[in-house]
Amino acid sequence: MDKEKIKLKPATRKQTYNSFRIGTVHARFEDLKKILGEPHDCTKPGEWESGDGKTRVEWAFMVKGMVFTVYDYKSRWPLEQIGQWSLGGKDSKVKDLISSILLVE
Repeated sequence: MDKEKIKLKPATRKQTYNSFRIGTVHARFEDLKKILGEPHDCTKPGEWESGDGKTRVEWAFMVKGMVFTVYDYKSRWPLEQIGQWSLGGKDSKVKDLISSILLVE
């Protein structure tokens, strides 16, 4: 799939409910910010706050009606040192859709 044809729409917190880990994204924090923009800060009170404190940042998008998230589950490394991120979603088919913009497995 051509990168230019992928239309990412920001997902709401509610749209991410019941998503689960479906893979791994291999990227540096700075590269993810260039591709996906600024992540949600899950350490601060509010809509994106991590209920269990296991996630510090999270990106959440919809693509072709499917939600996907990228987040740092249980990592205590500085964000700039993380090279593997969790990929979440409700349907593993989303991995194929985003593989042209992110290195996923």
